[in-house]
Amino acid sequence: MGKTRITIIGCGVIGTALGIAIRNAAKDIEIIGHDKDGSAARRAEKLKAIDRSNWNLPSACENAQLIILAIPQDAIEPTLKAIAPDLIEGAIVTDTSALKTPILDKAAQATPAHAAYISSDIVFAPERAAALANLETLTPDVFKGAVWTLTPRSGTQPRDIDTMAGLAQTLGATPIFMDAVEHDGLRLSVEALPFALSSALMLTVTGDEAWRERKWMAGTAFERMTSQIESMQDIELTNALLSQPESAEYWLNQLIMQMVALRDAARNGDASAVKAMLAQAREQRLQWLTDWHRGRDDGGTRVPIEKPSLLGSFIGTRLASRLQNPASETNAKRDKPL
Repeated sequence: MGKTRITIIGCGVIGTALGIAIRNAAKDIEIIGHDKDGSAARRAEKLKAIDRSNWNLPSACENAQLIILAIPQDAIEPTLKAIAPDLIEGAIVTDTSALKTPILDKAAQATPAHAAYISSDIVFAPERAAALANLETLTPDVFKGAVWTLTPRSGTQPRDIDTMAGLAQTLGATPIFMDAVEHDGLRLSVEALPFALSSALMLTVTGDEAWRERKWMAGTAFERMTSQIESMQDIELTNALLSQPESAEYWLNQLIMQMVALRDAARNGDASAVKAMLAQAREQRLQWLTDWHRGRDDGGTRVPIEKPSLLGSFIGTRLASRLQNPASETNAKRDKPL
């Protein structure tokens, strides 16, 4: 039996990090990389995130058991249409988009029935932010403590979900099942809102003639608050806001209300109110970071997989256990579509 082949389309931060972590977890695999930016693919190869790159997209996906789309949201559907004829029976395709509703139906329809489509969203632990900032120093443990959401296409076999859940757990992440609408609603306030806030701040302080002099007073604090803009995908932020207009309106109104309260306290010279708001924000941020460090509690929907082997992480824990212990086949329940 040949090596398991994994294809990573998109050799940016996520794709490269996945390649490095998967390579560390299992040696007897082949990782093929593809990126329309040849320099990104060459860098991933140099960092040993992939074994080799292939500039031809369909060819890069031939005989791949797992295909990871670590690419912008608007590139997912055309990429799937391009690779669909080359997907083998039983292949699993996943994306890493932070938004599910606008892409899941189109992506699922573009994937042939003989292949599984399970959308992923990898939310790294906050303390990993610094590590992700430098590709050259990425280590395999970057996924430790991450939350890895799984949103499968209707009819997906449990064994395929086991495969993705096993992969997430093998890399140190916590896999969680999540409906597309639920996922996007939760992510709006903590993913789209920070990007929107960074953009609003930039537009606010650069919108008058005084910016010509004011910009020389903008240092590290301003840089930190507006740095989100550089990594912002315009189409993804637009889709996040427009696909959920009621939620977007709610969260933007909440932000405006906080700013109005701060404005009123400053206008009225109410130092205690200002201090109280800042103290509350600091306390809640500390609690958030503490909770992340402690790990997710048992209140969420967990994937029922115990100690996945490396074999299980790629072909499914149930199927792996049958191969490792044929006698258990007679006791195994037949997989049924979800």
